[in-house]
Amino acid sequence: MTRQRSLRPFKGKAQRDVAVSRPAAERRKLFSAALAAGLLASLFALGFCASPLSAAPSASDTVVDDGWADTEAAAVEGLPIIPEARGKRLRIGYFERAETNMRKKLLIPSLERLRSAFPTLEIELVKLSEFELQLGAIKREFDLFLVSSGFYTYLADAGSGAIWLATRKTPVATVSEKASGSVFIVRGDSDELLELGDLRSKRVAAIEKSSFSGWLTALAAIGNITQYPNNFFGKVFFTSDSPEEVVEMVREGRVEAGVLSTCELESLQLQGLVSQDEFRVLGERPVEGFACRTSTQLYPDLVLAARPDLPAEWGKIASSTLLGMPLTADGWGWTVANQVNDSRRVIHRYAGVMASADGDRDDTTDRYKYAMLIGFLILAGSVGYNILVSRVVRNRTRALVQIIDEKSALEESEKENRARLSQLERAGIVSELSSMIAHELRQPVASLINYADGLQLYLGGRGKDPMIDEATREIAEQAERVSEIVERVRKYAKQKTQVHAPIDLCEVTKRAFVTFGSSADRTGVRITSDFADKAPIEGDPLELELLIVNLLKNALHAAKASPEGKGTISIRLFADGVTSDDPRWVLEVRDNGPAISDAQFNDLAHPISSDKLEGLGLGLSICRVIAERHAAKLRFRRVEPSGLCAILSMAQRQTDGAGSRPKAGEHEVG
Repeated sequence: MTRQRSLRPFKGKAQRDVAVSRPAAERRKLFSAALAAGLLASLFALGFCASPLSAAPSASDTVVDDGWADTEAAAVEGLPIIPEARGKRLRIGYFERAETNMRKKLLIPSLERLRSAFPTLEIELVKLSEFELQLGAIKREFDLFLVSSGFYTYLADAGSGAIWLATRKTPVATVSEKASGSVFIVRGDSDELLELGDLRSKRVAAIEKSSFSGWLTALAAIGNITQYPNNFFGKVFFTSDSPEEVVEMVREGRVEAGVLSTCELESLQLQGLVSQDEFRVLGERPVEGFACRTSTQLYPDLVLAARPDLPAEWGKIASSTLLGMPLTADGWGWTVANQVNDSRRVIHRYAGVMASADGDRDDTTDRYKYAMLIGFLILAGSVGYNILVSRVVRNRTRALVQIIDEKSALEESEKENRARLSQLERAGIVSELSSMIAHELRQPVASLINYADGLQLYLGGRGKDPMIDEATREIAEQAERVSEIVERVRKYAKQKTQVHAPIDLCEVTKRAFVTFGSSADRTGVRITSDFADKAPIEGDPLELELLIVNLLKNALHAAKASPEGKGTISIRLFADGVTSDDPRWVLEVRDNGPAISDAQFNDLAHPISSDKLEGLGLGLSICRVIAERHAAKLRFRRVEPSGLCAILSMAQRQTDGAGSRPKAGEHEVG
């Protein structure tokens, strides 16, 4: 079954997906058997005479792996299989930061051995930085590559299919499984930093974030102090594969400590770049059989690995050639130290640092994920609670506003009802008083009429005087009128049915105009009239006269407050709807008084108060009653820009009381 995984290059480089044809464990198992067979064949061909027997690895030290069965089986799925005639070229990549003479002491002799084993191939040795080499290995730009044991386990476990060939043997370590680590250095005059725990929240410089021995093994040592080593330091500076710059930053005090790979400090001291007492190793661990100073656990040395799609025969030849190569006089060589479990544990824990330099993983997130989750839940709960409270407050506010509006409407209605009740009470009182006054005035008015008639008879016998005759006649007529009014009031009080007689509305209007003129102060108000010749109707002339006089008095009161400064009143009586089935006489009383509001205009339908100081608010009510008794329609219409027009419409003949509908802008009363 094919396994597919994603490999991401470091420092945000482009990532590439690779696939392996079989699991790494199965591949290593297959490789072990093939490696043992190749090694025995190589030793037999050399006749055991190339070096002392102790210099070459024995069969018991060899890890059995038969993974080089054939080229096609080792090829990565989806990638082209490299043929035997592979451009006649074999590329080997390596990195070396400090001057350790590895190229001269180990790589050049190994290169000569490989050229002898591959006489037809052009073998190229390429030096790069550790990061560039890691990136090139992921992109498969090299056939063989010398990388840290940690990066090798990363490639193998992540699914790239990197194949172990050999492990480097250096003079400074007697055991290659313990030959690589990190060292913390501080200035020699620094007294406050005595152990690794003192570096908490301090500034630290290191070589490369993806470097196994230059950073990851240092994090593993800090992991023994804290659960979150990536958050242990205050700030970390990476110098991009330059140990000299790390030393310089510590020397200048830009950082409190620096991280180097093991043996890099000793190499700088041998070159004269660092004095013996200038720096002090923090958290030093004495390790038997290791000549360099270290602050961390030691891990396997550099691993020479092959890309998985390399021809199987090439891998077997290269592995057997290098493992069969004797140690140099200085102790350089290759060995079968491939126990990389410690390196694998470091990579598994800190793979996020190596494989996610683009920030996909962050220990800060891992460290505070539960706190962030709790904070998010608290924030979400607060937002939800605020939304809920806002909704409750909004609903209750809406209900409160509705209650207040209803209460205001009820109060307004109650106010209007109280005003109407007060008006009815006043009307009842007036009705009672009118009945009483009519009863009491009946006798004095009758006496007044008798005295006026007797005075005329008495003066008539003593000579004719026109003025006296006119005065006595006027007194008699006014007394008769008062008597009729008193009798009418008595009939209202007794609720007697009124009998209408044929009358002329034009004459009634003229008589009302004369009565109005004799009892009202018209100073500053101009009055115009336009009457029809005759306007025959059926009705009570006295009631209609009272109605018209009341309308004229209201118009006069409004005209005196005209915004134009000069009041005018116009009276017009004309026929309307002569050609219709319901011809009517229309009486208009118009003034140019101040404009009235909508509320005032609506109150005209049910008058309950008066704008005049001496008024009781009963005038329009009486007019409405009189209009109803005559089957007439009393309307009001606002006049632009100011003023009001009262319209009385009466049938020209007796009808069932049906009337016309009010026009737009009119208000009907009665």
